[in-house]
Amino acid sequence: MKTLLSSFALVFSISAFAGKDICTFDFKKEGSVLSWTAFKTPKKVGVKAKFSDFTVLAKNSASLDDLLSSATIDVNSQSVDSGDKGRDAKIATFFFKKMLKGTTIKGKVLSSSQGKTLVEFSMNGASKTVEMMSKFDEKASTLTLVGKMDVLDFGMKDNLAAITKACYEKHEGVTWPDVELEFVAAISKSCK
Repeated sequence: MKTLLSSFALVFSISAFAGKDICTFDFKKEGSVLSWTAFKTPKKVGVKAKFSDFTVLAKNSASLDDLLSSATIDVNSQSVDSGDKGRDAKIATFFFKKMLKGTTIKGKVLSSSQGKTLVEFSMNGASKTVEMMSKFDEKASTLTLVGKMDVLDFGMKDNLAAITKACYEKHEGVTWPDVELEFVAAISKSCK
């Protein structure tokens, strides 16, 4: 009788396991958006923009945390798109083009667990770890990361002064150093 019950339990567990899909996750470039909000004027008015040229590399993985933990991003800071070509040219020239060691912004995920992701950003010859909150929308197949950074942490005081001077009238002499970040990543999910 014990043998019969053990055999039944084994068959049941094998069939239950066989019925479960094994899934892998990967990033998709199409549908992914890397955006940010900077602030100007004494009233701290937000200016939204995005980068149109960036590359994400990651290993397709069995979980979203594993996928994120393997991710790196390279951003062409000259690909600013705020919907205003004149403003884009000023941001690219007076803020990002003045960076040390080129105009690429690099990001490397250090860890991701339970909705918190630590990303090391490198730009202007400096690196800083930024905590970002992450959330997966299964219906939309998107993973959203949001966080904040202070450009002064990257030694960009002169860059901030340059953009403030170039846009003095519209910024009313004030450009804030804190920037809100948002990365909405399109995710592909493949199950077998």
